[in-house]
Order: sequence, then structure tokens, then C-alpha cells
Amino acid sequence: MGMNFSRRLMPLSRSIPTNGTRVDAVSSSREDRLDSWKEIACYLRREVRTVQLWEKNEGLPVHRHFHKSLGSVFAFRSEIERWKREVTKAQTGNEHPSDASKVCRSVCVHVLRIANENGELREWGESILANTLLRLREVYPERLVALSVAGADLPEQTGPNNGPERYEREYLLCWNLEDHDTQIRASVFLESLPERKLIWSLPYECERGNKERAADELAQQIVQCVWLKLISLPKPTPPGQSEEKRRSQQAYLKGRYFWKLRRQDSLCKAIQCFEAAIRQDPQSALPYSGLADSLTLLSFYEIVSPSEIMPAARRAALKAIELAPNLAEAHVSLADVLLHFDRDWQGADREYRRAISCNPEYALGYHWYSNLLTAKGQHQAAQLAVMNALELDPVSVITLVWAGVTSYLARQFDDAVAHYKNALELEPNFVWTHMYLAQTLEQKGEFHAALTEFETAIRLAGGNSCVKAMKAHTYALSGDKNSARGILRELRGKAGSKAGSDCIPSYDIAATYAALAEPDLMIFWLDRACRERNMKLFTLPQDPRFDPYRNRAEFQNVVTGIGLAPA
Repeated sequence: MGMNFSRRLMPLSRSIPTNGTRVDAVSSSREDRLDSWKEIACYLRREVRTVQLWEKNEGLPVHRHFHKSLGSVFAFRSEIERWKREVTKAQTGNEHPSDASKVCRSVCVHVLRIANENGELREWGESILANTLLRLREVYPERLVALSVAGADLPEQTGPNNGPERYEREYLLCWNLEDHDTQIRASVFLESLPERKLIWSLPYECERGNKERAADELAQQIVQCVWLKLISLPKPTPPGQSEEKRRSQQAYLKGRYFWKLRRQDSLCKAIQCFEAAIRQDPQSALPYSGLADSLTLLSFYEIVSPSEIMPAARRAALKAIELAPNLAEAHVSLADVLLHFDRDWQGADREYRRAISCNPEYALGYHWYSNLLTAKGQHQAAQLAVMNALELDPVSVITLVWAGVTSYLARQFDDAVAHYKNALELEPNFVWTHMYLAQTLEQKGEFHAALTEFETAIRLAGGNSCVKAMKAHTYALSGDKNSARGILRELRGKAGSKAGSDCIPSYDIAATYAALAEPDLMIFWLDRACRERNMKLFTLPQDPRFDPYRNRAEFQNVVTGIGLAPA
């Protein structure tokens, strides 16, 4: 069962806000509630980490349920909206509502010019103006829309509460009207102030006739476009945040997008983005974590040898922890280095637990922790961990794939296939789904279907060597030993060449020799995988492909040599 299930069981009377004041959660509308960090973050259109910092540093009203181990959070939309208004007042110097110096940001509507100054056009202009002001006030009820006439400055006016207000004009909305045969032509402009930079423009023509209808139609289009344009403009840099920090955050988010694609080219792009983010803001921890995770995946997918890049991944993860000791992302990055490269099982366990304690809503912490639990043979715990990750991020393709891998290593092949099919529904061309699906179909004895999936994976991966080695295993298991040996010759040829010796799928080659009933070569390639610190070795005690040799002393020596217990 996942965390959301336990939240639903928790009595509402135990809800306690962070400031120690009890909340009458029963009397609050369920529609008003946000029941996780993720829901709160989506409501505020921010990352979970940002929202958590707002709670810590800015007093964002977040409440907690207290459980025996992990806690859960919730918030109320009404309280968040009240908090947002208070923060806005504080940022504009309006800490006291009665302060006469408060600022009302406004859209200034300014009729610049009417061609030929004829009476009909003036009537059209007045009708368009009246309808536009009416609809702007509907869209911006808390922002008084000020009117200025050509050549005049905006005077001090009376606000909604009959108090004097000073207007900080942000935008100027203006238009020209021209008489054009049977039509009235309007050119509408939205500019930013004070630099008078054009943000948006709209050419519009309407037939003479029903003036009120045409003017209202134009006003509707103007206001809709103004709202859409203003709501999508980049947010101003918050106080204390430099432009470099903002660019660093953008580069980091772009890097995470490429990182999630899990392709060789996208991982290289992700690394470039994270390095750019670090250059923009060397004191930000998140880009170092992203860099570590990208380097780790390049090695895990056997694109670059572990010895070449994993030390750099460790340095990046440690730097992230140095900059942000309580950052979950940083501890997950270090844990994965400890698991896959250092084979420090205790250290990895410690770091995964630390990460989950720092942020129980960080899905990748559970996802990657499931690898360690699987390595230890704790299959139920591993499945619980990966399902927790899916509860937090149910549309993560790679997490769905790893739920399948976790089931596969637990010999639950039908469940694994179901997870892979769910992943393919979201992303039909995700290479690793096809690869792991093929491996599972092989164990079910569906060799033809498995080979078809491997062909798809090889095409999508651009000839990845580890996919070829896994396909060779299927050939060997199905009885086509000649095809299996042909692929092994190709891979051994790469291993012997200078150009191709960087990253060889030694682990999967060993599995193929197991299927070919050649145990000496199987042990030879497993020993090589250990020397190379192959990132897949954590699956060795559970991998079904090695079942025929699991009781042999040579095999058990390899397993115990990497610090794990034989299954």
C-alpha cells in the first residue's frame, strides 16, 4: 500500500498545522484541500522543493498529519490565497491595508489617435473603449484599470476603498482607428511601461452596421488576448534572486527534461544544461545532482565505461550535499554512486534513507532505493518502494519500466509485462521498455516475440551493445546457438579493438555464456564485469538467467565477492 492510502485512513481530528494551532479540518470543504506536496506545488505552479522552501522561509500555511514513521501534509486553497495576498502586500510595502502609499498595479488604457477625427470614428472609439474597460474590470477585479486620454498623464485617483492610491503603471493598452471603405479598421497594441516595448498587437476589421455588437466582439478579443499575454509573461525576478540564478534554474529544468528521455543524445544534452546551470550559479546544489545522475545513467546504460565517468559523478553528488546538506536529490545521487560503482551497500542504504527522510515526496528516491532492496533479495520491500514512486509520479515512463524490472527479478513475469505495456501506452518508442519487455518474454518462453522486441530496441538505441548481448541470450536459450555466437564474436571484436574497448556489456555476455552451457566462460566474463565495475552487477543474485548455476561454488564466490548474499 502507498502513502496516499495511509493518508486516507488518518483521522482528520489529528491534523495539526505547522504553527501549532489546531485546524478544524472536518468543517473545511474537501474541495478546498490539497493533500500532498505535489498537489500544493501544482496549485502554486512551482516545484515541490520551492514550495517546501516557502513553507520554511516564507510562512506558507502547510499542515501535517503525524504518523508513526513518515508524515503527510495538506493545505487549504483559501489559506494559500490569503498567504499570497499578504506576501504581495509585504513585497510592495503594503503591510498595512490603510497605508496611503500602497501601489495599485494597473493596465492603462490609452486611446492614442483616431484617423481623420471624424464623428463616426469617434463614436466607434468610445463604444470600443467602454466595452473594453467593462471587460477588463471583470478580468482584473482587484486591479483598477486606469484610463488616460491622449497626451495626458495619469492622475492620482481614488481606489476601491475610497483611499488615495499611487499607480505603478505596468502596461499600456492603446489602439488606432481608421476609416477603410465599408469597414472600420482597428490596430490594437499592448506595450510595457515605462520603456514602451511592444508586447502584442492585433489588426482587426469590422463591418459597419451593428456598432455595439462589433465593438463588444472586438473588446472580448482584446481582453482575452491581454489576459493570455500577461499571464504567460516571465515572472519578475524575486527580491534577492539574481538573473543568473533564474537562468541557472531554467537550465536545470531543461536538463532534467533531457535526462528523463534516457537516450544517449539526450543525456549528453542534459549534461550540457547542468554544466551551464552550474556556470550561472555555482552555489546551486540541484545542477550538481542532475550532473551526477546523468553521468550515472551514461554508465548504467553501458554507453561510457564506469571507471571513466563515475568518479566525476561522485564528486558532483558530494558537491551537491556540501551546498545543500538536506537536499533529497543530492543524497539520492550519492546513494546511486555508492550502489552501482562503489558497491557500498550499507552506505547506499544510509543515503537512500536520508534522502527519503529529507523529502518523502521525491519519487526518484523510492525508485532507485528499490534497486538496492532487490539486490538484497527483499522483493516485497522493493516493490513497495517502486510503487510509492509511481504514486508520486504515476506517468513516469521509466518508473513504470522499473516496476516491471522489479517484478521480473522477483519472477513475477506477468506483472512485469503489464507494467511494460502501461509504459508503452505512454511512450511507444521508449527503448528501455522494449528491451526489458523482450527479456521478460524470453523468460516466459515467448522467444519469437522477445526477438521482435529486441529488434525494436536495437533500432531505437542505435545498435546499443548491451541490447545486442541480451538478444544473444535469447538466441542461445531458444536453441539458435549459431546466431548467439555470431553476436558474441561481434562484441568480443569490439572488446579487442582500441576504439571499442571503453564499454563492453560483460555482464550480459556472461549471461549468454550461461545460456550456452559454458560455465567457465560465464565466470570469466563475470570476473571481468566485476573488475570493470559493471553497473548491472547488483542484479546478479536475483537474475533468472543465472539460475542453472546458482548453486555452483564459482558463481557464489562472485556474488559474495561483491558483498551480496547468494539467493
